Amino acid sequence: MKWVTGILMLSGVMLSQAMADQHQHDEGYESHGSHQHGVATLTFVLEGNEAELAFDSPAVNVFGFEHKPADEAEQLKLQQVLDGFRAGAWFSFDSAAGCAVSTAEINSELERGAEQGHADLNASYSLLCQDPEQLQQLTIQFGELGQGVEKVSVQWIVNGTQGAAEWTAASGPVKLQ
Repeated sequence: MKWVTGILMLSGVMLSQAMADQHQHDEGYESHGSHQHGVATLTFVLEGNEAELAFDSPAVNVFGFEHKPADEAEQLKLQQVLDGFRAGAWFSFDSAAGCAVSTAEINSELERGAEQGHADLNASYSLLCQDPEQLQQLTIQFGELGQGVEKVSVQWIVNGTQGAAEWTAASGPVKLQ
């Protein structure tokens, strides 16, 4: 499918950018190479009525920690956040576009008992949009899921048109035009 090619191209652009950013330090964010606390990335590709959305973030941004859960409270927080991400409860599109998640895959080293280090959360979604021509914007609302996410670097390809934006809680929806 064409959208697979789009994802691969967008991934290549993101990898190049991540390698360049690895040599820079954004003031106000704790940085460990390309792993920046407070910062996440999101890619979105729409081809026809099929879409893919991928979100990557340091675990501390969404769980509040990057180590194996130390107690029942952290284990409960881990499960609640994972369940919220599986439900796709943190993003939405124009209701007129009729986009619905068909599959979601959520992974984190914390689920596998990572002892320490710089664990991440990776979320991938496949979506079907009933009226993709109506798709104008992406709304991100982390609420309780990602209290540590301060900035999201967003890149998209919508039916051959590509763009990028930086999202913060104060910036409102991301325009996909």
